Amino acid sequence: MKTKISRYVIGIITIWVMLFLYQTSQLPVHMPEMIGISETRNYQWLFIILVTITSILFIWLELYTIDDARRYYGNAYIEHQPTRNHKWLMFGVMFLALIIFLIVEPLVKTPMPENEKMIEQSMIGMPILTAYVEVVLAPIIEELLFRRLFFVFFFKGMANPWKRVLGIVVNGLFFASLHTSLLSPGMWVYAVMGMIFATTYVTTKDIKYSIALHFLNNLISVI
Repeated sequence: MKTKISRYVIGIITIWVMLFLYQTSQLPVHMPEMIGISETRNYQWLFIILVTITSILFIWLELYTIDDARRYYGNAYIEHQPTRNHKWLMFGVMFLALIIFLIVEPLVKTPMPENEKMIEQSMIGMPILTAYVEVVLAPIIEELLFRRLFFVFFFKGMANPWKRVLGIVVNGLFFASLHTSLLSPGMWVYAVMGMIFATTYVTTKDIKYSIALHFLNNLISVI
């Protein structure tokens, strides 16, 4: 029990430190506004280069942290990989779930979350930079952090199907809490989205598939 509690405590500290570093690595995206550049479109490529460098460094840190945590704590569930056919089947099922979600979500008439408003404003001033960050960088960084690192610390043993369901629900709520307030009407949008990505990772046991699904979701949203 003490070992499990210490793993949870270390996991919470590690993830919050990584979240702070994640925000720090994305500072080039906000630099035009911070330094007061009016014609931001003329400087987009400079900030794309800067955010690429900082993001690569952060992804390296993520992979190092995940590898270190997995060596220390292990994750037998993820280590037993399913067949490639099973992975593609589950990816197809979750892609279909994502499409259904994207069709249903506008029909619910939910107020736009603050995070989406910020992205829309960024698209007006810096469309290329915003699209690059949202479609290319965010899926990689966020899946490694919110899925792979999260499940190493908090749900490393998921042989029990009920524990997998609990892990997926908690992960979805965690994902939502970092994109909007859990008390906001639009919370359910990010919670369901997070659960879809988490289910993809848990069923394929391969982070590449949840990254791909996250990429497709953000691409559709940006378009």
